[in-house]
Amino acid sequence: MAKTGEQHYQDYQNYIAEGRVQSAGLSLLTACLCGYCPAQAELGYKYLHGILFPKDYEQAMRWLTAASEQGDAASMTNLATMYMYGRGAQTNGKKAAELLEKAFGLGFAPAARFIGLCCEKGIGYPKSAEEAFSWYQKGADLGDMGSAVLLGDAYEHGKGTAKDLEKARHWYELAAAGEGEEAETAREALESMKKV
Repeated sequence: MAKTGEQHYQDYQNYIAEGRVQSAGLSLLTACLCGYCPAQAELGYKYLHGILFPKDYEQAMRWLTAASEQGDAASMTNLATMYMYGRGAQTNGKKAAELLEKAFGLGFAPAARFIGLCCEKGIGYPKSAEEAFSWYQKGADLGDMGSAVLLGDAYEHGKGTAKDLEKARHWYELAAAGEGEEAETAREALESMKKV
């Protein structure tokens, strides 16, 4: 009996844990071809960022679209960033906005951060620092640390709100307590604030 997409995805995870990268890649691709949404979302993300596979926007677009069509909010958000920045597709603010609003409607907090960035830059939305600030606040309130960093930045520099260094420090400290890129950015911002 043939394996399901979910079983191939489990094989992929096991191979990754064992350090068998080539077998892992093959299992992940097979899971995608079986239509397994979590695998499609992961493969699209990996192609978008050049993880495990060489960076390939065409393949990223293919798999993120497939996962988005199955309702995966993270894939919608990643796909929206491709439209925002013209990666693998023509820049399309309207399409990015539609995907981000749908992802946010599904409860995916990081989508708020990207809606805020779109508002800040005038991509798919009228350019508005106040509207951007509002979206960063929504994302941060829902626990998205990327939004928290951007909210701290808005308070620090008075973008879309009154300048408030105490609130800036609060949001940076919250983000800095975590891990990853956002935490590192927040720690750098806190260091920078000490020098002023």
